[in-house]
Amino acid sequence: MSRPPQIVSSELVYSGKLVSVRRVRAKYDEREVVREVVEHPGSVAIVATDAEGRFLLVSQYRIGVGEETLEIPAGTLEEGEEPARCAERELEEETGLKADGLRLLSETYTTPGYTTERLYIFAGRASTAGVPRHDVDENIKVIRLTREQVLDAIRNGRIRDLKSIAALLMSIYLNSV
Repeated sequence: MSRPPQIVSSELVYSGKLVSVRRVRAKYDEREVVREVVEHPGSVAIVATDAEGRFLLVSQYRIGVGEETLEIPAGTLEEGEEPARCAERELEEETGLKADGLRLLSETYTTPGYTTERLYIFAGRASTAGVPRHDVDENIKVIRLTREQVLDAIRNGRIRDLKSIAALLMSIYLNSV
């Protein structure tokens, strides 16, 4: 393994509601590089199935890609919030169902080349009625798919969100749900 770079400087260049951006100067031996790093508080994603074993997905318009996407429920950690609590909250807010038990499937980095975001992937059953609470910019529809329908949706490009693809395939092939 190579030696980590020496950080020469780190300057906050943008601070927003969800993310901040730092310009980091780093020295690799004698060569200096400049990188932008997006600081993110972290997030959760939930592979949840209903009482019939169908996967719960959400369909919503995403401004970043300019289209409606089909994803597993997910959301951003609030300050000081534990990932498991965030997963329970996001599942109920987005689907109207409470988790009957969630377990951590994986702790990952979304894009380690430029962001600090850490993604906690949970899996479990969700069949207890809760209260959906969508944000003003969320027009969420809950979609229930069987295992075969999920695999077809990944194959045909209906599910294009990488966190959802990875989490669903991990769950299906590691038998975690």
